Amino acid sequence: MPSFKSLTVVSAVARHQSFTAASRELHVTPSAVSKQIAQIESWLGLTLFDRHGGAALPRPEARQLAEAMDKANVLLSDAVAAIRPTPAQGVLRVAAPATFAMRWLIPRLWTFSSRYPAVSVDVIQTHARDDLTAINYDVAIRQQPPIPPETRSRLILSDALGLVMSPALVRSRRPGSADLSRVMFLESESRPGELDRWLHLSGKANKSGARRRRFPHFYIALEAAMSGEGALVAPVITVGDLITRGLLCEPFQNRRIDACQIVAFAAPGRSTGNATTAFLDWLEGSASQTP
Repeated sequence: MPSFKSLTVVSAVARHQSFTAASRELHVTPSAVSKQIAQIESWLGLTLFDRHGGAALPRPEARQLAEAMDKANVLLSDAVAAIRPTPAQGVLRVAAPATFAMRWLIPRLWTFSSRYPAVSVDVIQTHARDDLTAINYDVAIRQQPPIPPETRSRLILSDALGLVMSPALVRSRRPGSADLSRVMFLESESRPGELDRWLHLSGKANKSGARRRRFPHFYIALEAAMSGEGALVAPVITVGDLITRGLLCEPFQNRRIDACQIVAFAAPGRSTGNATTAFLDWLEGSASQTP
């Protein structure tokens, strides 16, 4: 068989009826086109083009080869398109808990955007009591039930609860002291019961006598903790960036208790597109690299 490159040149010359025009399409010199045509004519033992001035008029044999080559190109293009994944693109609506979105998801989202620049991610911040059926989303991230029963969720993170407070509040206490009787405990209505669980399971204080200040949402309580208003029971992986940056401390790291699993899933009843699958895969990969 003649080389694929030679047959491509025959097709281009037959289409343009000009060596020069064919060379521009193929991004080579006219002499390179002429050389390829001469080689294939020598191999076949016949003339494919009649030269008249600057024109190259295809003979029936050249037209036959060019037609076969064009059909082969279509077949190859269709085969490549069938096996090559369609690039992820479009707008992806991601519903995520407010604190998780602000403290974990959004700071890492640039790595997804750099990998899939054609996908625009719209983060919809939710609260624990929000009804997902009332939200238009493509991917949902949840840290506690309810989860739609017809979904196939992926485990993203298994977080743990620990007591965090500002460095200034830690310094104000007696070094090494485990006494929390004078500490103000912060809690939120959006994460009920977590403070009581930590106090009970850690054995650090009498939960009935603990001084408390309640906030409507966890992220407000978290801001109060960073400002030194008190101690807060928080998911330590979700707020890990604040601990790493020294904005919060966890003085009792050996007193963590199990929290909840953070899962993600595609919206039920919809076909899972490439952007959705790519985002879920990215979530799992990013979570696996979280210390």
